[in-house]
Amino acid sequence: MDREAQFAVELQALRTLCDEAAPREERQSLMNSLQQHIFIEPEHQVVFESIQALFPRGPIPMAQLRVHLNNRGFPDTDVEIYFQSARGGSIRREQPGKVTP
Repeated sequence: MDREAQFAVELQALRTLCDEAAPREERQSLMNSLQQHIFIEPEHQVVFESIQALFPRGPIPMAQLRVHLNNRGFPDTDVEIYFQSARGGSIRREQPGKVTP
């Protein structure tokens, strides 16, 4: 997989983790599968670590992720890209048990 494709896959995974419409169990499973993943984009790594810290507390609102990243020393992170709607390219549910881009 080339760098551009890997970037897109990572971004999509992070969007899924932020998507409250996706079942929590699926998001937890995805998070578990990414535990040992080394992100090619440093920002993705930092965002993943923040999502990991916030996830057990419940929903992850954009503002809460922004504050968490700011407190970790990353105030300029564009968190909006991780909360884009299905039209913006994030995961959407089409059939029970099936997640599609």
